[in-house]
Amino acid sequence: MTRHATLHGAVGKRPRKVSCVSCVKLKVRCDGEPGSACRRCEAARRPCQYRSHVDDPTPAGAPDQTDQSLASTDLSMREASMQPVLSPNPIGHASHHDARGVVGTATAFPALPVDGGVPTLNSISEPILAFPVDSSQGFSTDPSESFFGWDVGDVGSDDMDFLNVSLLEWFPTAAANEEATEPVQEPVDSDESESPSSQLMRDAQPPDTPWPHVYHPSEKDAQINLSPAAPKTPPSILQPHPGPVTEPSRQAIIALVNATHRPIWPAVDATCLPSSSTLSLCVNLYFRHFHETLPILRRLDPITSPVLLLAVAAVGAAYSRDAALRSLAPALNELARRAVERDRGAAFGLPFVQAALLQAVFGLFCGSRMLYQHAEVSRGGLVTAARRMHLLRPGLSFVQELQKTGVQPKRRQMEMAAAAAADDERRNLGWGVYLYDMQISALLNIPPLFSISEINVPLPADADGTSSSQSCTESPPSFRAVLDALLSTGELQHPLGSFSLSIIAHTLLCTDAAAVEAIFTTTPQSPGDRRYRLEFPPTLKYNPQELLDELAVACHSLTALPNALSIGVCALSHLGHVQFTWPGFLNTVKVAAGKSGTEESKAGARAWIRSRVQDDPAGARFILAQAGQLSALLARYPFDAPAETVLCLDVALTFWALLKFSSDLGGAGGGARQRPFSIFWSNCDDAGEWVKNGGAVYFQGLGELRELTSAKCLAIFRQRMGIMSWGLADRFKHVLLNLEREEQAL
Repeated sequence: MTRHATLHGAVGKRPRKVSCVSCVKLKVRCDGEPGSACRRCEAARRPCQYRSHVDDPTPAGAPDQTDQSLASTDLSMREASMQPVLSPNPIGHASHHDARGVVGTATAFPALPVDGGVPTLNSISEPILAFPVDSSQGFSTDPSESFFGWDVGDVGSDDMDFLNVSLLEWFPTAAANEEATEPVQEPVDSDESESPSSQLMRDAQPPDTPWPHVYHPSEKDAQINLSPAAPKTPPSILQPHPGPVTEPSRQAIIALVNATHRPIWPAVDATCLPSSSTLSLCVNLYFRHFHETLPILRRLDPITSPVLLLAVAAVGAAYSRDAALRSLAPALNELARRAVERDRGAAFGLPFVQAALLQAVFGLFCGSRMLYQHAEVSRGGLVTAARRMHLLRPGLSFVQELQKTGVQPKRRQMEMAAAAAADDERRNLGWGVYLYDMQISALLNIPPLFSISEINVPLPADADGTSSSQSCTESPPSFRAVLDALLSTGELQHPLGSFSLSIIAHTLLCTDAAAVEAIFTTTPQSPGDRRYRLEFPPTLKYNPQELLDELAVACHSLTALPNALSIGVCALSHLGHVQFTWPGFLNTVKVAAGKSGTEESKAGARAWIRSRVQDDPAGARFILAQAGQLSALLARYPFDAPAETVLCLDVALTFWALLKFSSDLGGAGGGARQRPFSIFWSNCDDAGEWVKNGGAVYFQGLGELRELTSAKCLAIFRQRMGIMSWGLADRFKHVLLNLEREEQAL
């Protein structure tokens, strides 16, 4: 090489091919040059833009402009990190969700005004805290990217890399014709957005990483271009006759493609949207009735993301006493769901995940079958978003990054409080997704999607899920530390709020531990011999079911006023015994009530219940006692939470099944006792005595067992469901009504 350089001298660096932004996104060959438009952009009538920092080649001997741009970006980001995000007045500061999918938020939430204009979707975006990181992570994994000019600022590979086809030639499509008639303005690129490694995102996953699970959605769907393919025809002896794909089949595929590339939803007359005062009323109803059930938000303000405002208003409208406004709630929720589904570029943005969680909760309990199905599907998307955003995994927090920067003492306390609030908002959203997943698992008796092994963050800051009252220097106890101490010593070593208690309680329910019981044919021991029947490994020194019962007793003695979460812990304790005393009991009862299956399966389920009651009367009394306590608890503390609708149905069907398919559940026991046993909402000794000995018993809110019939119990619970706000209660009410008519026909 030295001899070659001596003979021929230094050869100038060949300038690298530069592609315009549109061709980079489409991953096609660009025939333009900086300063002139390429033919593709001219044909599509869209602006042909080039990156500003690669327009001019770097002269020999001149300092590298990339280093200078990174240095300037570093400085500008450090200055930007101290700006309105951590100031008390964040109005006017917003960061655009560009195609690289930058996520992260931190805003201050003052009190909600009663009236005010609702911002448009495009005018509001979430502010971010951007910090510099090492820029040496950038690299190109494919040599062809340098040839096409794609190695810098790749934004479209995640959408189309699975096709693995040549895109050098294309056919015009309907989407291209629409783009030609209605040009879409592409986001203006800047030096800061062009270097993804120069920004630190909350999920710590830059788009230039080679890991396949890192996906940052683009703002627009990628253009699919079909290249002509003419493979060599194999010998006729190897070809099946006729071929599996005929010309009519091909035409059917073409019709399918054309149908799928049309607008999904018809146009909506947005002028009929409720006024700002009506929407504010719905938001206030949300915080009055629902916020304590799932405390993931702080007070909203006029600059809150419109999709989040829409989701919050939909949940609040469900609690309205006005029938017209309450009937509008499903429509508002559907608009929020469509907005979340449509904007792929903000899939991992904090307000969009918050809105997705709220609309999933609404869809599950509103009574709409379509939204119920969407809620089941969206549960996996919410868990995936929580994982990708590292909401429940350790990562760089706003407070930690702020501590590394030099802050003036006068501003430090205020900015630390704002940074701590931003960290708590992200963490509370993660816990909200976890709690929603665990609640669905408990109520529907299906396995959870979250694994406790992947969670390693502190529990929520305080009882009501807000972060303003928690000191920035204090850290709430870790989830793993609390769970470890509880399973090892049987004690809570840290005081927990109701949000944290609900998280721990749903973790202790261990629905997946009972899933394997259905495959065994041996009859389990009755609760009279062993109250906690589920098997756990010997490494657990304390049974989780027993710990859940003790946690419920602790919630009774809390000094704070009871709320939906603390009462939910007590309800979960009773539900666990109803579910797990007999394997698959609740599922079998619902099949017997006509949930699914044929008439043969219904008859088989009823025969199974009748045989279990006859073989294990003590177990049947134990289940009925737990259901009676749960019924009294829900009647004593009605918070109109969504989960109460499912719990009320479970209790109603339990009483119906055990009273209908048993001859004398109380028996002639009780000994010389003159008065009947009493079962109330709180723990009492009478429940255990009645389970062992039988006899007359009185259920709080229902009456004496000897006077109860299956039809009377159905009527009582049907009346309770009639005053619930959620639409799912109306469907369950008709389920009980059908069973009641069946009882009256006998």
